[in-house]
Amino acid sequence: MERADAHLHLFADGYPGDYGRSPAGSDELVAYESIRRVHHIDRALVVGYEGAPGFAGNNDHLARLAADHDWIAPVAYLPPGGPADPASLDRWRSTRFVGVAAYLADPAAGRAHAEWLGRAAGRLNRTGALLSLNAAPAALAELGPALAALPDCVVLVSHLGLPGRQPTPPDRDTAADLLAPLLGLADLPHLGVKVSGLYAVSDPPYGYPHAAARPFVELLLDTFGPQRLYWGSDFPPSLDHVSFAQTLYPIGLDRLSPADAADVYGGNLRRALRRHADLTR
Repeated sequence: MERADAHLHLFADGYPGDYGRSPAGSDELVAYESIRRVHHIDRALVVGYEGAPGFAGNNDHLARLAADHDWIAPVAYLPPGGPADPASLDRWRSTRFVGVAAYLADPAAGRAHAEWLGRAAGRLNRTGALLSLNAAPAALAELGPALAALPDCVVLVSHLGLPGRQPTPPDRDTAADLLAPLLGLADLPHLGVKVSGLYAVSDPPYGYPHAAARPFVELLLDTFGPQRLYWGSDFPPSLDHVSFAQTLYPIGLDRLSPADAADVYGGNLRRALRRHADLTR
């Protein structure tokens, strides 16, 4: 099966991980090139991150990689309140970025991002930008109207909506309560969810196959449908806890039909990227 990876990272000096060095080895690009050949990954949404001093310059690094590797579709990191220079959006677009990424840990960050989205909505809609959101439920609860005003974009909420680590699988009602802000956005047809980072739901995080994630995955599948779920490996952070092969078939997606599996594991992302390309020609 051909795949497209909706969530990974590439850092010039490597992701430091739990052990002070990248679990992917000394050269993350070389490692991922080998992985994608073995597992038939033809496109990848590479998510920028500059939220800590050690990661400064990651957007520039991704721009250089995207110029040389047509399988890379980068989204540029921006702080919750948006870039300091409004012209950054145009500059990123000219260097093959397909959208932006934000990391929103709390309601204040959610409100700041909602305000920026309100100012940038016109530009984002015109280009069919992809938005990658690592947003805690409390932050996501602040974004509803702002995301509704982006009908021409594709909004992707990472890591099952970050419900938090669970020592045991919650029942369906508990899972729904934890993801209530995300489920409340299900009527936005342009919003999808990445089935990624299952270790972040599991306690301990190395407890493969992450049984605690199953109720969340099944709830999201029932709520959003297979055309709005996107598989992501979360390379290389995931490798601190599991092998890459263990990211390939997340628990809870085992009942997909072959056609639906083809969408979740790559078709949905490829369509979103083609649409963006059509709007920016």
